[in-house]
Amino acid sequence: MSKVLLIGNGAREHAIASALTRADVELHAHMDKLNPGIAALATSTTINTLMDYRKLPPLSGFDYAVIGPEGPLSVGIADYLEGQGVPSIGPIQRCAKIEVSKSFAREIIQKAAKRANPEFAIVRSLDGIQHFEEKVGVDNIVVKPDGLTGGKGVKIFGEHLHSREELEAYATEEIGNHGIVILEEKLVGTEFTVQSFVDGKNIEIMPLVRDYKRAYDNDEGPNTGSMGSYSRSDHNLAYVSDNDLEEAKKVMTSVVKEIKKRTRYDYKGILYGQFMKTNKGPKVIEFNARFGDPEAMNVLSILDTSMDDICLSIIDGKLIKPEFREQATVCVYVVPEGYPGKSVQKDKPITIEEGIQAELYYASVYQKDEQVFTTGSRSLGVLGKGASISEARKIAYDSAQKITGAVRFRSDIAKDIT
Repeated sequence: MSKVLLIGNGAREHAIASALTRADVELHAHMDKLNPGIAALATSTTINTLMDYRKLPPLSGFDYAVIGPEGPLSVGIADYLEGQGVPSIGPIQRCAKIEVSKSFAREIIQKAAKRANPEFAIVRSLDGIQHFEEKVGVDNIVVKPDGLTGGKGVKIFGEHLHSREELEAYATEEIGNHGIVILEEKLVGTEFTVQSFVDGKNIEIMPLVRDYKRAYDNDEGPNTGSMGSYSRSDHNLAYVSDNDLEEAKKVMTSVVKEIKKRTRYDYKGILYGQFMKTNKGPKVIEFNARFGDPEAMNVLSILDTSMDDICLSIIDGKLIKPEFREQATVCVYVVPEGYPGKSVQKDKPITIEEGIQAELYYASVYQKDEQVFTTGSRSLGVLGKGASISEARKIAYDSAQKITGAVRFRSDIAKDIT
């Protein structure tokens, strides 16, 4: 039996914990606040900051660690663990730059699969900004800071920036903060994401998931971490062709090889590719160095292969092919009222009624005297599974309605999807 350290405390990590314990590992969790769902599955828990390796529990006896969120990866937790003899499912700091540094990512893609890059520029001055404006047109520009921004730093002309002056002011501010800013041509098409296990050379992709970023029904309101997601029983999405998927896999495989060339280290763990299907083929929006949230819930809930066996095969550099049940999944996120705005309802009790058929994944909540409370972020992932999207969706929504308090959810996740 493997002794495993899980780092992180969101719904994504709850899904990882569930998959690991189904594989009969001895699970120990390190969190920055207590997730009641993870705590119920773990043999032991420690509560401390995730961003400082000096706060980790004693590492004696662990067979490996699984690092859930991007923050610890960005500061080199995997490097420290490897140095202490604990292999990690999660890339070392140099390799995690594929998510942490957008300039690094664009340069890697340019070498590995130029066809998948949009027009982009890494600029250091107002002159550079204006040169790119002349090249692609100011109304076709996306501005991206060169670092982790929690999904809040990327600004699109016409959506967040409404004039040349606004764009230049924001881009110049980011140059002042980081020395550079990344400007990209706006991609037009339909988004899809591909999650994969990676052993340094080989990748194995997981079922495709479509998520819903906007806060309110009909894709209205500000972007969020995600308000829900779905996957189909055939593990594909209706609008993604076999050629699209094969091209995305080729791009990701080439990127893994290029990371090795650039850093001299193997990329091991999870690689999440967000693509835009355009009239010129799939283009990369961004890469993440970990599972998506909520996408981890969709795929890991139907994983048939032992998660422990997969992790050990990644560590050994001999990745096995994972098998997934032919089931549809629908995840609905229950969030505090007011999320994601300044009026979000924090520290409010959540009641979970009996009779829930869906799987519940605890996200950003805390527990006190056996009562669960909201924080300022998403509260619970409610996941339904079934033979069809409609069956999975009914289970998810019937269950979401049994979660009460100062909370809400979108009503149109996977609506009219077959």
